[in-house]
Amino acid sequence: MIFTPRIAAAIALAGVVLSGTPLRLLAQHDEHMSMPAMSADTLASAPTTPTRSVADSAFVGDSVLRICKPHIAHFADAYATCIGDALAALSAAGNIALAMGTLDWVEHRNPALILLGHPLAHALGYAVRSTPKTATALLSECDDRYQSGCYHGILQRYFDVRIGMPLANAVLLAPCDGLRGTNQQFRIFDCLHGTGHGLMMYHRYDVNASLADCDRLRTPWDQNSCYGGVFMEHNMGARMKFFGDGNLGMHSHAMPAANVVLFKPDDLQYPCDATPERYRVECYELQPDLILPAVQEDYRKASVVCDAAGTPRLVASCYSGLGRNASGASAFQFAGIRRRCDLASPYGKPFCYQGAVRHLAYAPSELPRGVAFCKSLPEGETRARCWDGIGLQVSGFFADIASRQKACQSDLPGDVAACLEGAGAEQAAGSRNRP
Repeated sequence: MIFTPRIAAAIALAGVVLSGTPLRLLAQHDEHMSMPAMSADTLASAPTTPTRSVADSAFVGDSVLRICKPHIAHFADAYATCIGDALAALSAAGNIALAMGTLDWVEHRNPALILLGHPLAHALGYAVRSTPKTATALLSECDDRYQSGCYHGILQRYFDVRIGMPLANAVLLAPCDGLRGTNQQFRIFDCLHGTGHGLMMYHRYDVNASLADCDRLRTPWDQNSCYGGVFMEHNMGARMKFFGDGNLGMHSHAMPAANVVLFKPDDLQYPCDATPERYRVECYELQPDLILPAVQEDYRKASVVCDAAGTPRLVASCYSGLGRNASGASAFQFAGIRRRCDLASPYGKPFCYQGAVRHLAYAPSELPRGVAFCKSLPEGETRARCWDGIGLQVSGFFADIASRQKACQSDLPGDVAACLEGAGAEQAAGSRNRP
């Protein structure tokens, strides 16, 4: 474990001290190498009761920025890693909400960090050790900010420490089952999606083995939620290895097994074209994560690859993923999304907008941003697909039909009809053909 003076200073300024001894940093890039030496199923866990209030976020955030400022010339590496180290130190001590609040503060003070919000949230989540008994309590300290990176990181660590151990059903199901019985359906989705990320850690990036464990989950909805995490993590691994991503140390997880092929530069449909058909829709929705860097972020060239995905449903899924990337690359700015999605083929363009709005409205708290985007579009198929995307998100936010109908309100009947269909609550609306 490397415990540098820089990290020690950040931790000390953040006030993360127990009995006068600074906590050992549990960041992904330092900790993984020691995991094989752990006992059969570690009982070590982060404290489930925070010792610091989220009200300290401004003070801690300014302290972190001051310590990390000397590294700002190397923004995409040393500076962001310094911030990630400090956030990880907070969350490792069980102060997860404070770490999230501190991330809010540093992004407020330095908006250039917005595009790094998700990996920074991953980093602070990965620093949290959890066990089957504590995982739910620790996950409950997270929330859906930064595309739920905190959830994903905690679950990656939960499974990563169990590499080489049998994965009993009780261990597999424990984190998310503890969230059931509430009206927070989106938290359960986030947990199941994070489970997919974690299973890729456990299986060292073996997609098929990870999908097989997703299939052990309780319901088809649970399983599908898990599949997306598997394919997203596969693509993260490929981007780290082939496109230089992950130098921040915040997505450096378990190393792929020697026999795992992550990327084929001469086949930009891979791994989707080598995946059993029942998983391909979820695979293609994430495939643009690999297509875009392979074509130097040229959305017109990426569209040609999506058009070759096969069936109309798979093409639509690929374009949805292209839209998700357009939203991220645009830092959620509407004009940037339109500029990128308008390069799509006539068939793909509406689905690009559908995917973009699903990224804009990824979480319940972000729904108004997605609605505003759809309302900014002219009437027609593209706007209808945008509202359909709102509905798809709403269906994951709310289990009951009444709440879905309430979330789909708009001044135009066509908006409402498209949203209700996407939400599976279209009793009051006519239906449209879906891909």
